[in-house]
Amino acid sequence: MSAQFLQGLGRPSRGSRIRQEISCRYWKRLSHQNKTSANGFAAGDGVSTDLTLPGLDRGNSVFDIRQRLTFNYVWELPFFRNTHGALGAVLGGWQWNGIWSFQSGAHWSPFRGGPFANPKLKAKKGHPGTCDPATFDPIYCENRGSDYNLDGVANDRPNAIANHVNATHAQWADGFNLPVEFFTTPCLGCVGNLGRNTFVGPGYWAVDTSIFKTFQLSERFRLQFRAEGFNVFNHTNFQLGNATGSTGFNNLNNKFGQASGTFNPRQLQFGLKLTF
Repeated sequence: MSAQFLQGLGRPSRGSRIRQEISCRYWKRLSHQNKTSANGFAAGDGVSTDLTLPGLDRGNSVFDIRQRLTFNYVWELPFFRNTHGALGAVLGGWQWNGIWSFQSGAHWSPFRGGPFANPKLKAKKGHPGTCDPATFDPIYCENRGSDYNLDGVANDRPNAIANHVNATHAQWADGFNLPVEFFTTPCLGCVGNLGRNTFVGPGYWAVDTSIFKTFQLSERFRLQFRAEGFNVFNHTNFQLGNATGSTGFNNLNNKFGQASGTFNPRQLQFGLKLTF
C-alpha cells in the first residue's frame, strides 16, 4: 500500500462530519469479602453463622450483579443543519443524548430477627415437659426463636425447600405468598440448610435521555436549551424486598419478599444556560 493511501485512512473526506466509535469492555470480579447486607443483618454479611465453620457462609457477595449492560450515545442531528434563516435557526443544530442501563438483581438472604431474636423453647404438641432440664428431649423440644444454633446471635438462616424464588413482577409488588412450610425451623441447636445470599433481588432497567440546542445570540452570547428525562419509559424498578419485620420470613406472612419501595419514577426537567 502507498504511504498516501495509509495516511488517507485516518482522514475523513472533505465535508464529512460523521464519526463512529465503538468501545467494548469485559471484566470478571471475584470477591471473598463479607459486607453488611443491603437488606439487613444476616449471617455471612458482617457476621458469621459459626466462627469455627467459615464455610457455612461461603456464598454470593451482596454486590454480585451477574449481568449489567449500559450504553450511551451522543448524536448531533443532521436535520436542517445547512438550512438558513429562521427555520434553520430553530430546527437545526440539535443534539440528542441517551444512557440505557439494564442489570440483574443483587443477592440477599432471608433471616429472622426482631421479636424472635431470643431462643424460645417450647415442647411439641403431645410431648409435654421435653424442654424441661430434667426431662429434656431435643427431638420434641422446638426452638420458636431465631437463634437456631443457640450461639447468642439471632442472625441464623432457616431451612428452606428451595434456595431461591423466581419472583414475578406481581410478587415483588404484593409479596411472594409462598406455600406453607417453605421455611422451617432447623433441629434444636442446628444450622439451617439455606445458603448465604442465594436469593436474587429484582432487576433494574431505565433509560435517561436529553436533547440540547445552542442558540448563537451574538458573537459573545450563547443560549443553550436543555430538555432532560430520567426513566423516560416510567418503568417500575423495585428495591430489595424486606427479609425481616414483625413476622420476619414466617411463611404464614404472604407479604414476605414484598419490595420495600421503588426507585424514582419518570422525571422531566428543562433548563436554559446563558454563556458569554
